[in-house]
Amino acid sequence: MKNPNILLGGICLDGLQEIPEPYKKYLKIHKNVYIKTGTILCGEGFHFTRQEDNTLKFNPHHKGLVIGNNVWIGSNCTIDRGRVKRTAVGGGTKIDNGVHISHNVEIGKNCIIGTGAILLGSCKVGEGSEIWSNAIIHQHVNIGKNCVVGANTYLRKDLEDNMCAYVSNETGKLVIKHRSETKKYSEKNSEKKGGGGLKNCLNGKCSVNSTW
Repeated sequence: MKNPNILLGGICLDGLQEIPEPYKKYLKIHKNVYIKTGTILCGEGFHFTRQEDNTLKFNPHHKGLVIGNNVWIGSNCTIDRGRVKRTAVGGGTKIDNGVHISHNVEIGKNCIIGTGAILLGSCKVGEGSEIWSNAIIHQHVNIGKNCVVGANTYLRKDLEDNMCAYVSNETGKLVIKHRSETKKYSEKNSEKKGGGGLKNCLNGKCSVNSTW
């Protein structure tokens, strides 16, 4: 009989034509998914409980990881499987190189996750949102739809739909405002470029005058 508590460190699918046992039980990959080399999927998440004698006991992860249609995952990413619910990457989402996505994270459809970003346990990213390079999303933070988190931002607060969070170059403090009030995503800027808002930006990079 197989040990149900065996630890699975994660699987790199480089050179494999199908998902091997015992990962088939935990890992679901839908159609037209592109995964670059060196990425580790469906490993144990990082969750320990301190015992009375001050030692640390690992808590196994028996939930899975599901990756939707048309997802792009860059090189050397790690996406852990869930502990209390499955980790999920929504269809159409694009993930750059070197991203870490922790257990129980839910990413909606058509999101962008920039290189080096870290999404900590049980955070949620709404569809159409953008998390830029080296941003850290704290555990259990909920980010609404069509939001933006700027590069190098450590976000510990929830964001409602269509909000933007970034660290000011001038003060070093976190700024949270409606997306339309920022240089990058304002309707005024997009009109100058012959567009109509976020949908006409290339990877969210609309303004050469942007401060982040």
